[in-house]
Amino acid sequence: MIILLEGKESYQLNARKQKLIKESGAEGENIVSLDGSSRTAFSMEAALNLCSTISLFGDRRAVLISNPYFLKSGGAGSSGAKKTTKKKGGGTPSELLETYCAAPNPDTDLIFVCDGFLCDKRTKEYKVLSSYAGKTVRIITFSNPSPWELEKLIDRELAMRNYHLTKDAKTELKLRIADSATEFYKTLDKMELYGGKEFDRNAIAGLVSFNAEVNVWKLSDAFVRGDAAKTMESFFELREHASMDVYGILPTLSYRLKRLYCVKSCSEAGLPFSEIRARTGQGYPEKDLESCGGHSARWFLRRLAELADLDQGMKTGQIDGMTGLELFLLRNLPHA
Repeated sequence: MIILLEGKESYQLNARKQKLIKESGAEGENIVSLDGSSRTAFSMEAALNLCSTISLFGDRRAVLISNPYFLKSGGAGSSGAKKTTKKKGGGTPSELLETYCAAPNPDTDLIFVCDGFLCDKRTKEYKVLSSYAGKTVRIITFSNPSPWELEKLIDRELAMRNYHLTKDAKTELKLRIADSATEFYKTLDKMELYGGKEFDRNAIAGLVSFNAEVNVWKLSDAFVRGDAAKTMESFFELREHASMDVYGILPTLSYRLKRLYCVKSCSEAGLPFSEIRARTGQGYPEKDLESCGGHSARWFLRRLAELADLDQGMKTGQIDGMTGLELFLLRNLPHA
C-alpha cells in the first residue's frame, strides 16, 4: 500500500504514522526512513527500488519518505519549477512513481510523511498519487480544527480522561495552546505525567509553555474588556520574559485593535456578517464583535492613534518603549 500523510496537525499525523508502521508488520531493518527534503540527496529511483526489492530480513517492509521536497510548493514537480531531467532507462521521478503506483509491491508499505504542511496539488508527483487514490494510494489529511471544533475536541478529550479544570484553568489552557490541536494533545500528555485529575490555572500555567505572542493576545483581550488586573498581569509577564520586548508586543497589540476596529466600523455601518467577512477577511466577525467590550469604532481608532504616536516616539528616542506602553495601558483602563 502507498500512503500519503499530510497536514499541519502534527500530533495526530505522527500518531497515525506510528500506527501504520505497527500495522505493516515490518520490524528492525525492514523499517527504512529516508529524508526527502533535499533535491540533490534524494533519489526517487533508489527509494522505489527499496520498495520493490525482496528483503532478506523478513516478509514485510515499510519505507518512509519524510519531508518530500517534490510535494511542496516550488518542488521539482510544481508547475513553476524547471523541467525535470529524465533518468536513463527509467524516466522522470513522477514517471517512476506512476509506474510503481500502477503495480506496487504488496509486501511493502510506502509512506510519504508531509509533517506540518499540505501538499502542493500542482506538483506532478501529487497528481500521480491523487490519480491512484482509492486504488493503490491512500491520502490522509490532518488539518487543524476550527475554533468551534477545537472547543468540542477539548471538552471531549478532558471528559474521556475524567480531568476537571477550573474555569480559569480552561481559559488559560485555550490561550496557551493558541488554537492548535497539536499543542492540546501535547498538553494532555503532560497532564498524564503530572498525575491527578484536578487542575487549576497555576497547574496549567506550569504545564504549558509560555507563549509570548499568545500572551499579547491575552493582554489585548483583557485591555479591551477593561480588566485592569488581568491586563497588567499579562503586561508584567511579557516584560519579564527575556525574549519579548516592546517591539514584539506593539505590532501584535496594534494588529488586534485594528482588526476589532475594522469589524466594529463595518458593523456600525449596518453591514451584515457576510459582507463584513468579505471586506475584512475575518472568518468570524460575530466573535470579534463580542470581543469589542462595548466600545465604538471611534474608541479603537483613538487607541490606534495613541499607539502610532508611541511607536513614533520610540523611533525618535523620545519615549522609553516599555514605560510608554505601560502608561498607555494605565491611561486607558477605567479601573486601574
